[in-house]
Amino acid sequence: MKLTTKINKMKNLNLTQLEETILTELIDNLYAEPGFSDVSPQNLSKNTGISMKSIRGVLASLVKKDIIFLGDNDCQGMDFCMIVYLNDNYYNLHPEWKDY
Repeated sequence: MKLTTKINKMKNLNLTQLEETILTELIDNLYAEPGFSDVSPQNLSKNTGISMKSIRGVLASLVKKDIIFLGDNDCQGMDFCMIVYLNDNYYNLHPEWKDY
């Protein structure tokens, strides 16, 4: 998918700047087959420089908008140990998942 197409699809979602940044970072890190993710909130924070407090708020907003969902990760002793997934209705935002 062309970058301009991806940007236009994002604009149609009426996202805040932080939501768009986090969603773009998530999509850029989804490298495997559709539906798979190993991206954690901590990864998003580290890669974007956005604090975990802000990441939590943005993720909650994206969950409320039904764009992403959070799944439990089997990690011990970590705060907010989740994996972030893109909802299948938004696979078309991913350049390699557009046909799903």
